[in-house]
Parts: sequence; C-alpha cells; structure tokens
Amino acid sequence: MTTYIYGIASREHPALPDGMGGIGEPARHVRIVREGDLAAIVSDAPDDLRPKRHDLLAHQSVLAEAGAAGAVLPMRFGSLAPDDPSVAA
Repeated sequence: MTTYIYGIASREHPALPDGMGGIGEPARHVRIVREGDLAAIVSDAPDDLRPKRHDLLAHQSVLAEAGAAGAVLPMRFGSLAPDDPSVAA
C-alpha cells in the first residue's frame, strides 16, 4: 500500500503523534518510520486521495500535534512514497 508522508522530524523528537488518526475515511493510523537520526510521520494513503476538507484538516492536525513540542519539516499535502522502506531510504 502507498505511504502518505506528513512530515520529517528528529528521531528524538519528544512528541511524535504515533497512533493518532490521519487522512482518509475512516482515518488511517499514523505511525513513525525511523532511519538514522530522522523520523518520518506517515500513514497508509487512501486509493482515492483528493484534497478534501476532511483530509486537509487531518494533515494539518497531525503536523500541529507533532510541531507542538519541536521542529517538524512539513511535507505538502499529497506527498506519497511507494511504501515504508522507500520512505526510510
């Protein structure tokens, strides 16, 4: 399944939102992909991803939650990778 990328942060970031809901109906489970000193905030991407209000707000919510406690490099809405190993690479 395609991986949706919300943002990139330090591996030691104190408040990465692992386990919260993200984009999609129903909301996809947000998880963290770690590689080296970095961590990507990701979820599975729905097959019919479009810039709907619900998904735009979910994208922003995940970034706000992560950014509340430290620096996060936000990715634009719709940033995709083929899978988690591709994100880690």
